[in-house]
Amino acid sequence: MSTRRQPLENLRKTRTTNAGLWLDKFIREQAREDKESRWALVREVAEIRVPEDYAHWFARWRQTLQEYGAECREAEVQGRMVIGLGEESVLETSVALHHTYGVPYIPGSALKGLAASFARQHLGNDWQENTSAYKTVFGDTQTAGYVTFFDALPFPTNSALLHPDVITVHHEKYYQNDRTAPPADWDDPNPVPFLSATGKYLIALSGPSEWVRATFDILKHALAHTGIGAKTSSGYGRLKLESALPLDLDQAKADRLIASI
Repeated sequence: MSTRRQPLENLRKTRTTNAGLWLDKFIREQAREDKESRWALVREVAEIRVPEDYAHWFARWRQTLQEYGAECREAEVQGRMVIGLGEESVLETSVALHHTYGVPYIPGSALKGLAASFARQHLGNDWQENTSAYKTVFGDTQTAGYVTFFDALPFPTNSALLHPDVITVHHEKYYQNDRTAPPADWDDPNPVPFLSATGKYLIALSGPSEWVRATFDILKHALAHTGIGAKTSSGYGRLKLESALPLDLDQAKADRLIASI
């Protein structure tokens, strides 16, 4: 039985298609039950390129960050990254996509959580939850921290940002806590498709300059060694954080950026 409304049956992807809407709304078959339809949907979404208007919006976003006084740096995914894998979705898996433009992004809350966790686990007694340094950057239950973490948006590109990927569950019943079925070599593997992301992302922080620099140092090590998002134990989510970027994006540079898309 088809779940797609009849007026949409013949609709095809275009240069302005929103990947998030296509993923959530344009299912041809019962994606939760039919494996082939899930694979087809993942492949369809991975084929969608960055919308043409996104480059204009990104230039305005970057200019807004400059006016706000944020410091920005570029972070490039080393391999693949998957953010929001366990969120609610029409599939068994999900991915964080920008609501308006459908591009993958890293929520500021995820960056803050990664930096805070890395600080507690790897930076010693000076960065525990009850210390002044930790509270200054990350805050506590009573007050907000002095450093603001913005969502990290991808730089405009002609290359694909989303890619088909797969998780293979080898012992499904055992992982479902069925202890009467211990894992065995003859269990049937269950491949589950999902979407992972690549690309370069604009990471922006604002606050007192010395604390922003310290936070970027924490993020640099956390992104390189711990990773962000899901499946970090399998090597996903590693990013290389570069040095500070100039934010004086003049009109000529903006025009060249937009023309390259």
